[in-house]
Amino acid sequence: MFRPLKRPKGIGVNRMHPLLWVPFVALMIIAAATDLRNRTIYDWMTVPGLVYFLAVHRLLGDLGWMELGAGVCGLGGLALLLAVLSGGRLGGGDIKLFAMLGAGLGWSAGIWVFLLTFLLAALVAWPMLLIRRWASHQGEWTKELPMAPFMAASAFLVAATADFI
Repeated sequence: MFRPLKRPKGIGVNRMHPLLWVPFVALMIIAAATDLRNRTIYDWMTVPGLVYFLAVHRLLGDLGWMELGAGVCGLGGLALLLAVLSGGRLGGGDIKLFAMLGAGLGWSAGIWVFLLTFLLAALVAWPMLLIRRWASHQGEWTKELPMAPFMAASAFLVAATADFI
């Protein structure tokens, strides 16, 4: 009968199956680009991506249901909590993208992506706030910071270093 494809367990780049990392990289690049351009992360990308990653992980047998469930519900739930606490400054697309990241990477790597995302965003936002405060001519500075590029950078960094941490 059918046997799942076997790969070494883990999420690092050296261990991540091409069925996972190729669509993962493509979806993260698309999300970052659309968030930068339109401030939108589309459902046609995040929801099927979430389902796809859950199905492929189960096919490969590399991450258990608890790891995947904690990744999807944990990261999506944390993002939802932040969205509520921030008064909606974190959008629905960001919430779904975090849930998709949880499906793609699982909880163990996903929580690092979550934390690193906000650290990277803070490193960019603080100088922008200081410049805006001190500049005599502020121009048209946005009060929003698209999060998908930071999520993508964090996910790639965590995936690339997962074998070492």
